[in-house]
Amino acid sequence: MPDEGPGHAADWLAAHEHLLTFTKLFEPNPVFPPLSEFDGLLILGGAMSVHDEDNLPWLREEKAFVREVLRAGKITLAICLGAQLVAEALGGEVRPNHAPEIGFWTVRFSAKSLEHPLLRGWPEKAAVLHWHLDTFTVPPGAMRVGMSAGCATQGFVWGDGVIGLQFHPEMTVPMVEQLMAFEGHETAEEQEFVQTAEQIRGKLKSVWKGRKLLEALLANLVALHEGGDIY
Repeated sequence: MPDEGPGHAADWLAAHEHLLTFTKLFEPNPVFPPLSEFDGLLILGGAMSVHDEDNLPWLREEKAFVREVLRAGKITLAICLGAQLVAEALGGEVRPNHAPEIGFWTVRFSAKSLEHPLLRGWPEKAAVLHWHLDTFTVPPGAMRVGMSAGCATQGFVWGDGVIGLQFHPEMTVPMVEQLMAFEGHETAEEQEFVQTAEQIRGKLKSVWKGRKLLEALLANLVALHEGGDIY
């Protein structure tokens, strides 16, 4: 989606001299990079569902590319819709969450997941941004990363180089504002796990917590796989 982007991930990658390129599937005639030309894949979010293939045929191409990347053993970081796409590719199920989860909510990370090399340096919990209607089951062979009060599965790690996160650690303050405008959230009413625009703005400083998680995660990915370019 035009309102989605790599945000804090782009900042970290640039600061550490990694090359980042983009494949915008919502634009006409997207071209996927050959597997030989990149070391890692970053898959971002969007307002659509993984099941919207009839209305958005490019989803079929993206799913095929994701499966190809996973078979090739590329390091992969997938966020929100991206995590749902990877979960489905690995045999998980994507379905509506019991309630929408929008705003800054606390995620608690399991002690077992914090022992994983990719999550080295993460805290036991963090208040991070959420913006989703769907959720996914933990794929076979993967490990659950954490949970929030509004969503039982906030992420998974598969092997030592694939991680999917339901929440948004990459979002900057301008990106959150843009997302609220794009989604027409200005007049949204408060729900059990949905914050109003005013409530979200009151918590915008919390984006730094997601940034810290993301920076540690990227550093761990690069360290485990001897560096490289993230696409």
